[in-house]
Amino acid sequence: MPTWTRTPSPVSSWRRWATWPWPSSRASTDHAVNDEGAVQPDGSFSYASIRSNAMAIEEAAIVARNPDIVGENPLWNPDDQRLYWTDNRSLRVHCLDPATGAVETVVEGHPFYAFTLQTDGSLLLFMDRTRVGAAQTGGSVGLVIDGLPGEGEARFNDVVADRSGRVVAGVIPPEGGTGSLYSVGTDGSAALLAGGIEMPNGMAFSSDDRLLYVAETRGRRIALFDYDLDSGTVSNRRVFIDLSGGEGGSPDGITLDADGCLWVALSGGWSVVRYDPSGVEMTRVEFPARKITSIGFGDGDLSTAYVTSSSRQSVPGEEIGPEGGALFAFRPGVAGVLDHRSSVSVEGGLPIR
Repeated sequence: MPTWTRTPSPVSSWRRWATWPWPSSRASTDHAVNDEGAVQPDGSFSYASIRSNAMAIEEAAIVARNPDIVGENPLWNPDDQRLYWTDNRSLRVHCLDPATGAVETVVEGHPFYAFTLQTDGSLLLFMDRTRVGAAQTGGSVGLVIDGLPGEGEARFNDVVADRSGRVVAGVIPPEGGTGSLYSVGTDGSAALLAGGIEMPNGMAFSSDDRLLYVAETRGRRIALFDYDLDSGTVSNRRVFIDLSGGEGGSPDGITLDADGCLWVALSGGWSVVRYDPSGVEMTRVEFPARKITSIGFGDGDLSTAYVTSSSRQSVPGEEIGPEGGALFAFRPGVAGVLDHRSSVSVEGGLPIR
């Protein structure tokens, strides 16, 4: 486990995003643990350890302490200036208003693992048994796709929309094995893009949508594909970053910033890492949570990086860190880019019960 060090915060306005007092020392690691292995909050902050060769990064703050069993998919909605993310083990989508610190649950009770924002601002949910659902007024979910042919009990994992409104979705089998990438078209059709993916996880498009980055969690690498926006197909798969030779965790959620650098959440590695366009590590931000699951940019100028984590113990007694399951935020000194919105037709969807 890293040694946590506090770094000075030169901009006092950053503190207005905090929902707990700022202590003068690091948070205690003596937290209670509930029956599900989730860390119980004690009302104090922890600080991140930051190693950077160039960036002026402010303190990382905890902005929500639910805690999530498996937090994922932080996605900024510029329409309502809120951050949405999932806890895909407690079957919830949460929503954070950074201006007030208020958190609410907007969807719950359905087994989904990722979502996109549609062009109309609604949520498109990617679920178990490769079903796709549309969040509806009042918290109900309407069925859009009733499973992909031949995928049986497989489920969706992470997803990303391209600028045309399609969605590239990772699918993983229920019991080990390799996963696949699918394209979900705006008409609701689905097509297999690639197989043999060792647990497809976070995905991100380059600024021109000509490159698709895919985290392979079990393979411990980031794959890179050429992407044809006209046809929605991939080609020329190669390895962008190979982490298989180290012990620093496995890649989970990813996102690109405005400089074209890739941020990677390392589950089991206590950190997010920024890589330049050639794959060289530039910055590492470490957190008091072992399983860092995803990262996405938000706030009005996309200057804040939001980081999800997990409190889930894969085996009894597994170390998860004092703040596993928290939602963190920090300002890395570079802006992010907005995710594209999906425009998948949801007409005629029947309620999922």
